[in-house]
Amino acid sequence: MKTPARTQVLFLLLVSFDLCVLLRADLIADTCRKTIYPGICVSTLRSNPRSAGANVTGLARIVFDTALPKANSTLNMVKELYAKALKAKEKSFYEYLSNCLNQYEGAVYGLNGCTEYLGSDNFGTVLRATQAVSYVLICEKEFIEFRPIGGRASPITAQNNAVEQQVSIALGIVKSLGCNQPICDFS
Repeated sequence: MKTPARTQVLFLLLVSFDLCVLLRADLIADTCRKTIYPGICVSTLRSNPRSAGANVTGLARIVFDTALPKANSTLNMVKELYAKALKAKEKSFYEYLSNCLNQYEGAVYGLNGCTEYLGSDNFGTVLRATQAVSYVLICEKEFIEFRPIGGRASPITAQNNAVEQQVSIALGIVKSLGCNQPICDFS
C-alpha cells in the first residue's frame, strides 16, 4: 500500500520538529554545564518560552532578564525595611540596611546595562555583572560578619542568594562566549 505524500510530509515535519527540540535541549544543557549553578540554570531557561529559539547569547539575555526583576524586588524590600527600621529608631539595623540599599542600587544599575552590551562588548557585560554580584555579596556579608552580638540576621538572605545565583549563571554564560580580556578567563 502506498503512503500518501501528505502523510510523508507530515511525518518529516514531526521528525524535524522533534530533532529541533532535542538540539535546543542540548544547547541549554551544554550551556548550563559551564555555569556555577547548572541545575538552576537549566530550570530557569526551560521555564522560559523564549529559550526555545535562543542562541547562547540569547540564553544569557534571558537569565539577565530574570535576575533584574529579582534585584529590583530586593531593592524595594530593602527600602521598606530601612524605612521601618529608621522609624523604629533601630540604629544598627538601619545602618546595615543603608549599606544594602547602596549596594543594591549599584547592582540594579549594573544589571540594567548588562544586556545593552551583550554580544557586542562581552567585557563590559562581564564587568557589570561581576560588580553586581559583588554588591549583592557585600550586602549579605554585612549582616554575617559585622552584626553586633545579639543583632539581627539578614532579613533578605533568600533574596540575596536568588539574585547572586541568577547573575552568576548569566555571567558564566557570557564568559563562555569569550571577551578577549583576562577577566573572562576566571570563574
